[in-house]
This record gives sequence, C-alpha cells and structure tokens, in this order.
Amino acid sequence: MVRRNACPVQCFRIFGLFTVLAATVGLAACAGLSSASLSSSSPPRQQTPPDGIPSTYMGMQMNSGTISRQPWPSIPFGAQRLWDSGVSWKDINTADGVYDWSLLDRWMLEAHDHNVDLLYTFGETPAWASSNPNDSSCAAGAGACDPPNDLNADGSGSDQHWKDFVGALIARNQQNGTSHIQYWEIWNEALGNPLRWTGTIPQLVRMAKDASAIIKQADSSAMVLTPTFGPELATSRSLLDNYLGAGGSQYADAIALHGYVTGRGSAGNPEDLVRDMSLSQPVLSKYGLDQKPVWDTEACWGDVLNNGFTDPDMQAAFLARFYLLHWSLGFARFYWYQWNNQVWGTLWTPDANDPSAPGTLHAPGVAYQQISEWMVGASLTSACSANGTVWTCQFTRANGYQALAVWDASRSCSHGACTTSNFTFPAGYTRYSDLLGNTNTLEGSTVTIGAKPLLLTNQ
Repeated sequence: MVRRNACPVQCFRIFGLFTVLAATVGLAACAGLSSASLSSSSPPRQQTPPDGIPSTYMGMQMNSGTISRQPWPSIPFGAQRLWDSGVSWKDINTADGVYDWSLLDRWMLEAHDHNVDLLYTFGETPAWASSNPNDSSCAAGAGACDPPNDLNADGSGSDQHWKDFVGALIARNQQNGTSHIQYWEIWNEALGNPLRWTGTIPQLVRMAKDASAIIKQADSSAMVLTPTFGPELATSRSLLDNYLGAGGSQYADAIALHGYVTGRGSAGNPEDLVRDMSLSQPVLSKYGLDQKPVWDTEACWGDVLNNGFTDPDMQAAFLARFYLLHWSLGFARFYWYQWNNQVWGTLWTPDANDPSAPGTLHAPGVAYQQISEWMVGASLTSACSANGTVWTCQFTRANGYQALAVWDASRSCSHGACTTSNFTFPAGYTRYSDLLGNTNTLEGSTVTIGAKPLLLTNQ
C-alpha cells in the first residue's frame, strides 16, 4: 500500500503558520453560514449538461493496493486521479532514460474495464534528476520536492529531464491500447506546500510551458490543469496569483485546487468551502480565468489521527454535504481522497485475512454511493442556500421529478445518536431518502433533519 506521508493543509500552513491559522481556523469555528453570506458568492461556473450532472463529477482516488491485491471499488464513480498510486515521476522514471510502465499500464487497463477516465498528476522528482537529492524534508523521499537539476531558478536552462519524462509519458499514453489519459495536472501541491515543491514560480511556469507544448502537440483536445493551490490559505492564494501573473495563466485549461477545510485538531465544516472559494475568486477574475472549469483534485475530512474525526455518521454527513456544495459552487469535478487509505477519508477497509475479498464498506462509502444516485443525471436548479444553519439544494430530472436535499449544519452525531431539528418542507414532496438508501413516506408538513442530508422527492 502506498501511504500518504504528509497532510496537505498542515504542510501548506508552514508558510505563515500563525497568521494563516488566525485568519482561517478562527473563521471556521461556525457550523454554518448565514443566507446573507451566500449573496456575495459567485454563481456556478459550469452549466449543467443536458443529461444532468455527469458521472465524471464523482471522482475517486485509490492507492496501488487496488491493482496489486484488492478488488476494484464497489461504489460507482466516473473519474479517477492517479496520485499516491505508484506512478509519480520518480516511480516511473527510475534512472535517466529508464522507465517502468508496469503500474501505469495496469491502472489504464482497470480504468478501461470499469469505464472511468483518468487524471494524471505530475510530481515527485527522481533523486537522480533532483537539484537537491539529499533533501530529507520532502514528503515523498529525498530530493522529490526539489526542482530538476537542469532548470535554473529564473526558469532558464534546458529542462531536459522533465521534457524527456513528459515526452515518454505522452508517447506511452498515445500507444496504449486500452485507456487514454486526457487530463494532466501540473505538480501536486506546488503552490504552498514546501514538502511537495521547493522550487521557484519561474521554474514552475517553465515546466508548465514545456509540458503543455508536449501534451498539446500529441492531443490538442487534452486539458492541462494548473499546479494545485489551497483556497483555504492566504499564502497559497497569493502563490496562485504569482504563478498566474508570471505567465502560468497561458497553460491553464482548468484550475486545480485541494479544497480541504481542516483546521488544527478539526476536520472543519463542509460549508466553509463557500467562504474559501469567495476568497479565491478575485485571483481567478484578475487573470480572466473565472469562467475556466475548476476541479477539486483532492479533499476529504483530513487525517483522523490528528483531528479525531472518526464518527461514521459525521463522516457520512461530511462527504454528502461536501459533494452537494462542490457542485453548487461550480466545481466540474471533485476527487475524493481516498478509497482505501486507512487514515485519510477512509471509505473501505480490506479484509485482514484476504485482501482480495469484498472487505468492509463504511458508512461514508455508503453515503458516496447514495449521493452519486441523488446527483448524477439530475440538474441543480440554483445554488444551495442556507436559512440560518439549515441548507437546501433543489434538483430536477425529466418527467416532472423534483428533489430537495436538506440538512442542518448545527447538528451532530456521536456513537449512533444524532441531534435533530424539524424542517417544514414545501408542498408537493411525498417521500424522502437517507444516506443509507432507506426511503420513507413524508407525513404532515415537517420532517426531522440533522447533520446528514435527506433527499425529499415528489415521486
């Protein structure tokens, strides 16, 4: 199993730690946002496709255990991000001119067989190509967070190691007889996480320029995503500004971010993403990128060993609300981290005696399946809104179908017991479903709601 070595949000916070914590974690103390705070948020960027929310909106990440000894996930998703999957630059390009394609080929075959598309994320410089091969501070091993040794701080130099790898990777992709990678993310957490990238902005722009040229020459329809930034963090938003201003905006078909809302000792609240995106929007608008697709390529409730967020009901609530709010905010995709990681965003646990057996699908994994059924193929009629701490999102489908997702962000669960409030629902709704897949008839004019969303329907 490929294990995650560092927390994205905590590592992003190394820059200006205390000022950032004061600015963000302090704000995250509230359980929900008022309806007044929503009025300044931007409208959804994406237009709902004619057939409704696409299956590719539901993204997933898995570690390499999935293709070495574990079954493919039992829940539906339409897109997969290749990260912590054993296919980073250093994993594949083991020496100058030497490539190991075995795991990438297996991922591409599995993706083909399960009808999911692939996002490849660049990152992790091989030690042989690193400008600081003895740098022990890097999360992925010595020298992996440092720029290549043939690329100068001002962005000059041959950049040949990088170009050779990108060229070889694209050629392998073009020759593959199963899947075809069309989406490419330029460097994981490069904008604000020194455990993942210690290089300069000019170096990053040069690498994006060189990679984009190679990718687009092979496939003009391919999409190149920006390096990842963290919208929660002022320093990361500032680095995004610097990157786009230095020319990076030229190589951005879509914006990549990691939408973690975690604070010190807390998973945060899914609703905090509304605030974080409102703080990021001016940077994108400044460079005319506010209408570009935005992808959250990695997020969950964070490291449970640090934040203690282990209640299965609250995990299910977090996931469901996060997926509802991402689409409401205009995200084209959201990749959950991570299906089979046992610390970060765990949805499934393998059988200890037989890793190839079905294993255990946990409550948030069931919630993922249910939220996919609620959303895929439906159309969101307007952005999710809040009345105090009660949130609603309205959906429609063909043949007069109407649905209302509703939850109370001030409520919580502990050891199977959940606090609730009463919600007076609009006329016309007759049934409701919960995150376990249970469906019940609505009676009277109110329904009991809590932290976990319900879906009210008229059919």
